[in-house]
Amino acid sequence: MPWEKTSLKVREERLRNGIASNLGLASTPGRLSNIGAMTAEIAGEVDDLHQHIDYARQQIHTKTCDEEHLKLKGARYSLPKLSATQAVGQVSFSGPDGKTISKDEVRLKHTSGVIITLDANATITDGTAVVNATAELAGNSGNLAEGELLSPISPIEGVSSEVTVSTAFTEGREEETLDAYRSRIMFREAFPPMGGNDADYVVWAKMINGVSDVWVYPKEMGLSTVTVRIAAYDDPTGPIPTEALRQKVADHIDGHINPVTGQWSGRNSGAEVFVVAPVPKVIDLDFSALVPDTEETRAAVKKAVALMLRKRSKPGVLINLDWIGEAISKAVGEDQHTLATPNAAVQCAVNELPVVGNVTVGGV
Repeated sequence: MPWEKTSLKVREERLRNGIASNLGLASTPGRLSNIGAMTAEIAGEVDDLHQHIDYARQQIHTKTCDEEHLKLKGARYSLPKLSATQAVGQVSFSGPDGKTISKDEVRLKHTSGVIITLDANATITDGTAVVNATAELAGNSGNLAEGELLSPISPIEGVSSEVTVSTAFTEGREEETLDAYRSRIMFREAFPPMGGNDADYVVWAKMINGVSDVWVYPKEMGLSTVTVRIAAYDDPTGPIPTEALRQKVADHIDGHINPVTGQWSGRNSGAEVFVVAPVPKVIDLDFSALVPDTEETRAAVKKAVALMLRKRSKPGVLINLDWIGEAISKAVGEDQHTLATPNAAVQCAVNELPVVGNVTVGGV
């Protein structure tokens, strides 16, 4: 039975009634009397104490504690909150051969406001120079597609003012949300470290920012093997993880410096671990009728089906046609539809992850 909280008003009245009864007064003093002023102060102090006790009670439980105490609980399991990461890629300069571009003097700007800095000096050869670069600020905004144009904040003598993104900028991610961090800690509490069981691989993989889902398959590749498949649903290009993310997870599972103790840690079993990025099983949606057929409705349908797939997906899953139809019907703005394809359940192979593709009406 939950504790029944007493309101400040009731507590004041109870104190005044108690004093009146113990002193044998003919009537209960009012709130504006001397006794009323005293009981109001006492009630306020008691209420403050009760609020502190209630706050302390919430900090005991991982599900209800605040961020400060959540980080303390995370430290117990060597699970710090994941910080935002900077996007990395390559840029290409055009200009005369032999021209050196200094990383300390050049900053590039995208039309969105993203600032890019160079990781090393570059010298133009055969008219171009390609150099690794990093977004100045961490977060999703630093992710840029291949072919995007940048311009130097300060002109570079003899070098074209159009700098091209030659390799897409990826790996830029936001700071881990409090809900996601809380979920990771609660998972670790439910499945304490066991030196290499399935839950340990899930925990280790999710210590890398960008990993949203993890599936573990012991002995899939033979005796003494563990296959770990990961997804990156929160990445702009997800849910299929980038090769860089997959490699980070593989390296981390193989062994890493404990972020809390500073000691080397990782798997201590003799199992051979394969970290695998699934391949997409694209589900294109073609309608014979969609009412209303607008760009907004099509976008809402795609979003609704994508949300459904995230909830139900795992490698090798069978996506029932009813699930797709239900998701479409929940799309904002959709009034009526007749789905032409797919016209049956969609079966994914063992290493396939379903993703929504194009939304068309009559193939267009």
